[in-house]
Order: sequence, then C-alpha cells, then structure tokens
Amino acid sequence: MGAARQALAKGLMVQGADPAAVLAAVSRSGLPSLGGESIRLEQHPRRQELLRLTTPMTWLGTRGARREGFDALGYAIDMVATAARQAGGMLTAPGLSLGGSAVPLDGDTHWLEAADPVEQEVLCNLLRRHSPLLIAIAGRGSFVRGGRRDRIGSRWLADSHEHLAARFLASVTERHLYRVQAELRRRDGISHLDRMDVAPVMGNGSVLVRCLDAQTSLAETRAHVLLLSALALRARSMVKEGRREGPVSQRLLEENRARAISDGLRAGMVEDKRPRERERDRDRGRREHQVRDAPPDERKIPARQAVRALLDDLVPEFSRLDATAEEILPLLCLVELPGGQPLRAQDLLTRSAGNGQALPEAVRTALTDSRPGGLLLDAVLAEYPGSGQLMLNVWREALESGLSLRARRDHDRPPARSGSRPDQRRRGRAGDRRGRPAGPSKGGKQQ
Repeated sequence: MGAARQALAKGLMVQGADPAAVLAAVSRSGLPSLGGESIRLEQHPRRQELLRLTTPMTWLGTRGARREGFDALGYAIDMVATAARQAGGMLTAPGLSLGGSAVPLDGDTHWLEAADPVEQEVLCNLLRRHSPLLIAIAGRGSFVRGGRRDRIGSRWLADSHEHLAARFLASVTERHLYRVQAELRRRDGISHLDRMDVAPVMGNGSVLVRCLDAQTSLAETRAHVLLLSALALRARSMVKEGRREGPVSQRLLEENRARAISDGLRAGMVEDKRPRERERDRDRGRREHQVRDAPPDERKIPARQAVRALLDDLVPEFSRLDATAEEILPLLCLVELPGGQPLRAQDLLTRSAGNGQALPEAVRTALTDSRPGGLLLDAVLAEYPGSGQLMLNVWREALESGLSLRARRDHDRPPARSGSRPDQRRRGRAGDRRGRPAGPSKGGKQQ
C-alpha cells in the first residue's frame, strides 16, 4: 500500500504593503510547479492581508518526493517574501506581528486523497478521533513584538466563529451527509460540512483538515504533513483488513477539543473506555446493550502523554513513509525534550528578537528553510548536545525497525525456555500460593 496524495494551503501574511500588489508581482514572475501543476497564490476571501500558497495534489510518500515538494514550496514562499519587500512591506506568518500591533490569524489547510468512499469514511472518523491532539500539536498563541507571551493553546480557534467539531460519519453517501447537515443546522445554525474540523470533500473523494494553526516555520508544516500522511496510511491499512473506525462520544470529543484550544499540551484529555470494553465483551459473546447502557469509564491523561503515545503508535507508518527523525523533530520537540517544556519555532523567534537579531530576517528564514527540522534542529543540537542527539538516535533506530516501543519491548524480551517452570514467586514451588510445601490434608497421611 502506498501513501495518499496530499495538498496544502500554507497561510501567510503581508505587513506594511498592499497584498494585491504582492500577489500581482508574484503572478507576473510565475510560481514553481509540482507534478506538472503550478503552486497557486491567493488572497483570503475575507481578510485581504492574509495570503494562501496552495500546492496541487501531489504524492509525498518518500523522502525524495518530500524534499522536492518542500524545496519548491520554500522557493515559492521566498518569492512572496521578495515581492513583499520590494513593495515596502514584510512577509510573516498569520498571528505573528513584527510591528507591535495585533494581526489576524489563519490556519494551514490540508487535503488527503482517499482511494474509495469506504477509505474516505474511515479516514474522516480516524482524524476526528485524534482532532483534539492535532489541535494541541499545531496550536499556538499570537506573537506581538515586545508583548506578553500568549499561553493559549490555539488563539486562532479560540477566536474563530466558523469552526465546528467534526461529527461521526456512518457513511459518506449523499443521503447520510444530508442528515449530518441537518443536524449541524439544527444544533449550530450552520449547514456547511466544510466548517467542521475534519470533513469529506464530495466530488474528488478527499478529506479536508482545517483545525491546524498556520505555522511559523516550514519544518513544522512538513512534520504535520507527515503526521497526517501516517494517519491516512493507518486508515488505508484498516480498510484493507476490513476494520472500521468506531464512534467516539461527541460530548467527550468536544470537551477534549475545548481543553486543547484553551490549554494546548498542558490540557488533560478525557479518555472514554467504553468502545474498548464493548469490543472485549463482544468477543466474549455478551450482549452489546449491557455495555452500551453502562456508565462511561473516563480517566484523564496529560495531552503530552497522549501525543507521545500517538507518535509511538504511528512508528510503523512513519517507517513505511521513509521518514527520518529530523523530519518529525518538530513533533518530538513537543514531548521529548528534557525539562518537559515544548519547543516551537515561535519560541526561537522570541529569542532572536531578544538577542538583537533582525526579527523580519529570522521570520523569513524560518518560513523558507526547507531542511528537515530546520531551525529547530540547530537549536536542539546546540542547547541539548547530549540528550538531543540521544533522542534522535533512539528515534532513528525505531524508524529503522518499524516497530513501536511496545512492539520493540516484546521483540527484545527473551522467550520462555521449553519445559520451564511457572513463576515461582506467585505459585510457590509445589505448594500453596505463599510458597510453602504441600503437606498432608487434615486428618490424612502424607503419600
């Protein structure tokens, strides 16, 4: 099975110049192409100062294909930055102010191609289940030079009035999607499926993901593309094995989504154990309604722990995508660094401004650097020369093996020898559970 084709709309912003003039200058020069189609530059339909650089649907399933794709995207962003400078302005990321005044925010929009309607349904539901973690991974606060640090999980989604939590899709047929639209209209007053965090795109069989904040570096965008590609590969495997993605409680999903928007990786995610218990009891032959009517067994786990478990679970998919530890480093910097504090490219911009470096140049470098890891790789190796290199080596070995942490532990565990005795610590040698030798029964004789 190969990876799904993907497309990306990278959110950008022009400050100090007319965005229409920048758009016209770039259009005259001509943007590079990918897979025979040119990259497009468009203005946001409602916020004219926001731009979107959209790639065509292309295959990014190998290391070489990603290198080619992100080199072209980095070159296109550099062309937009040059046109903005020639017009007297600067190119930044949405929500990243270089002049001291608040600026609008935007997101990076992703599309994933599905092979058939069944895969489209499974992928929608799989991404829906992980959407709170995706928000926690990609969410960031606004940045105003000289201002106080914004510690919110996702400022863009917190201020948005056009985002809805994704709904479970039992099917992607037109009749069922009409029912989903009717539910959205009745409950939220909005009947557009593309307002959800994850939605099917009718006509071309793709899946829309619109809950990821616009990133301040191309390396972070590359890591998010890899993460979504791994989830799409997982959905493709599930379809091949005849499995579907079960429903997750809408209430729990919206609660976890709100926590991720508010607190990001500091949030505590509620886990619903009912689907797992229902599957176990179904295997035992029990009736389903006995579990369905039972109260949910909920427990909170830290978002960082949940993200770490998700990355480890997707190691087989990352390995099949020929991913490197450097490519997923922006994801590892959220959960693996010593001290427990996540590191993002936006944090490096704050340090650059504090060290007297020109902030516009640092922003341009972060947005156009197409290397795997980018500036984050340089910062990790400089600040954590020992533990940072060790972290990369551990993940290189994991990606080469293609096994998750649990699978590697099971693989490395020595097998039990034939004819070996059971665990004597629990059973005792030949007697009772406390390990005392077996004696004669009361009133009897020892044989």
